[in-house]
Amino acid sequence: MKNICFDICAIPVYILVLYVYFSRRLTQYRAFRLFYTMGVVSLTCTILDIVMEFVVNPTPLSSASVVAGTLISFFYKLLRNSSLVIYFLLIFAITGTDFRIRSKGIRFLLWAPNFILVILLIQNFFTGNVFSVTAEAGYARGSYLIIFYVIALLYILLGVGYCIYCKRYLDSVTWGSLLSVYVLTVVAVAVEMLIPSLLVEMFSTAVGILIVLMLVVRPEERLDAAVGTQSWASFQKDLHNQLLAGKSGILAVVHLPNAAEVRNYLGDDHHAAFIREILTSINEFLKEREVEAQVYFEHPGNIYLTTEDRTCDVEGIIWEYLSETRTKILPFTHNGITFDPKICVILYPDDLEDEREIINLCHRFPILGASAQTLFRASELVGRMDYEIENHIEEILERALAEKSLEVYYQPIYNVKEGCFRTAEALARLHDSRYGMISPGIFIPASERTGLIHPIGTAVIDTVFRFIAEHDLEDLGLTQIEINLSVSQCLSHDLPLTVEDLQRKYGISPERVNFEITESTVDSVDNVMDSNLKQLSEMGYSFSLDDYGTGYSNLQRLRRLPLSIIKIDKSMIDDMFTTDGSVVIRSTIRMMQGINKKLVMEGVETLETLNALDDLSCDYIQGFYFSRPLPADEFVEFLRTHNKGGSPAPAKAGSRIG
Repeated sequence: MKNICFDICAIPVYILVLYVYFSRRLTQYRAFRLFYTMGVVSLTCTILDIVMEFVVNPTPLSSASVVAGTLISFFYKLLRNSSLVIYFLLIFAITGTDFRIRSKGIRFLLWAPNFILVILLIQNFFTGNVFSVTAEAGYARGSYLIIFYVIALLYILLGVGYCIYCKRYLDSVTWGSLLSVYVLTVVAVAVEMLIPSLLVEMFSTAVGILIVLMLVVRPEERLDAAVGTQSWASFQKDLHNQLLAGKSGILAVVHLPNAAEVRNYLGDDHHAAFIREILTSINEFLKEREVEAQVYFEHPGNIYLTTEDRTCDVEGIIWEYLSETRTKILPFTHNGITFDPKICVILYPDDLEDEREIINLCHRFPILGASAQTLFRASELVGRMDYEIENHIEEILERALAEKSLEVYYQPIYNVKEGCFRTAEALARLHDSRYGMISPGIFIPASERTGLIHPIGTAVIDTVFRFIAEHDLEDLGLTQIEINLSVSQCLSHDLPLTVEDLQRKYGISPERVNFEITESTVDSVDNVMDSNLKQLSEMGYSFSLDDYGTGYSNLQRLRRLPLSIIKIDKSMIDDMFTTDGSVVIRSTIRMMQGINKKLVMEGVETLETLNALDDLSCDYIQGFYFSRPLPADEFVEFLRTHNKGGSPAPAKAGSRIG
């Protein structure tokens, strides 16, 4: 009897692999289904290999043992050689190149050598020229068995060759892991030829499959366990391979605008349940309509669906899905959660063929259309100027820093009690040599997202400090200039040192500068930010809170921060003509005055608004009614004109100063 210890050890390995497969819910993905099939076939072969040793030993055999041994050998050889074809198909799926073998002709050629083996196995029942099982000799090899080894070697060579060809699609770990199965198989067959009594082939295959599970399939990386679908990392890898292989397809991006708020509101666990509810409904909907699509998820709220069926009416399916979903009551709607996605359809490579551009569009398409727009088409977005700017914003920002093309504009702030302009807000402006003027609403969030807000913020502070050093602010009627600080800047350990270095460089007084922080900054307060604000305050810099009314600041936090000015956001000013809005703004003013904060009313654009603010005892007014943000030279001229004599020119109804 042959040594079956290695076969026995292989069984728990296969069981472990299959357990991971089912526990990680890998059943719905094509590549993973092939991996599962490979595991089941190999486990079956291992069991047959073990049973065979008990059936054909000892001799002489009974007639039942002869029949059983013949059938076991038939199925073992059939499944073992088929597993090589399955593994070859798995390589195509993992590399994202399985579209190359979709035609029936290619698939027939791929399976043809294995069909030859099936025919040989069938005729072996009559000839015994592949193998034989007799009562006297037990199991014996036949002369035609060499054909099985030749065809197996053919599949191995094809697989190795294709792995080498596809090396550009794979990282070195994945590539080496895929090849390891072939290496282990060849070594095991060689060992069994040299030592026929030692059955190591199925154990070597088990080790190879385990390597593929850990280093290629990588369920922890490929799957987002929290929501039960393929992960963002998996999407990026698959998209990269598909584009590299020249595969065409349709990508639908489902963006949930309120996902971050839902996570903050519900917590991580309930947010994941909310996403699972949506993903389940999407998968059921696609299954009902027999649409084969891969589904991925990116936190906090982007769902990606890809299909290779270019005849699929994706837009029609999307509208049908939205119509049906909105008529259903999701469990989360009882908690006030809404499902109102924005969707973008991208045909690749027709609309876009560059991986980076596709991902950029996936992230930024919601801001490229009207706020009420639900469905976006890449074909309609690509080529538009706002798309080009959004798509190349990192390049634009890096060019602005390299060419020092960032400018600072100044918007005067009107002092109500003194009747003149005593302060101004410094605002970054960017005029790109290729795309022209870039909106702050685009380049500021992009700079925060890319980390370039630090050099950009430093450049703004440098420019303002230089302006203060070059001009006599008292002669212009100014007491301070306000500079915005982002959350990221406030969280930087280097902020106080950077400000101190620039202060020393230009020899300015800290009393001439007021730093503005937003409500979102206050919401992000931690020890580093507290320390930074405290250090800057001790150096003599003052602070104001910008955009009050857009966040959730509470009085306790406002009281403990070194804030001297509160700037009321334009949204509250616009709402002051309603009954509720009037009550809110009057209460806010009384509350802020009660804790000794100065008030700036932002976004004042009309005489009607200005007159309405006269009775509210605010301290400062800022807005287009008095002046838009001005370049430095125009700003200086504005101050010399309108601050002359201590008061601005009288305003006329419907007009603006400047």
